[in-house]
Amino acid sequence: VTLFLSQHGYFKKITPQSLRMSGEQKFKEDDALSMSVESSNAAELMFFTDKAQVYKTRASDFADGKASQLGDYLPAKLGMDEGESVMGMVLPGDYSGYMIFFFENGKAARVEIKSYQTSSNRRKLTSAYSDKSPLRCIRRIDADCELAVYSTEPRVLIFHTALLAPKTTRTTQGVAVMTLKPKYRLDT
Repeated sequence: VTLFLSQHGYFKKITPQSLRMSGEQKFKEDDALSMSVESSNAAELMFFTDKAQVYKTRASDFADGKASQLGDYLPAKLGMDEGESVMGMVLPGDYSGYMIFFFENGKAARVEIKSYQTSSNRRKLTSAYSDKSPLRCIRRIDADCELAVYSTEPRVLIFHTALLAPKTTRTTQGVAVMTLKPKYRLDT
């Protein structure tokens, strides 16, 4: 199946046969595609929110959709708190690799995906990442690579992820990757 996540938190799971029928995805007027990924129906999904929480579920928990549908609204489907919205989706797979969290204050945290693995079927994990500064971006990496970080100044910094030491605690504040003047913030 192909999984689609919109910027406003709508999720669609579409089979390859249905996807071949119509290629254009339907979204609300001010919404757009945030990410799409090919996976299996048995895949585990993690949805990170702006309230430092993560919701775990499986792709099989969602009904097959069509490109002409909006999809399931995740805050309602997963029972999220009032005013909580989805920041990103991650497929943990075998829980190898790392999550990199970029914060508005110019810091980045590298956390092992293993720290999100649970033995029970808990749906909601609190303290998914540090809430000291607003989250700007989430990236999953399996191997070290170079990433570019943008600020509102406008400045850009390219750095290698090997420079970020991996942490086992999910709520680490991270390390400063970009020094920002008080009126500027990390953009993406």
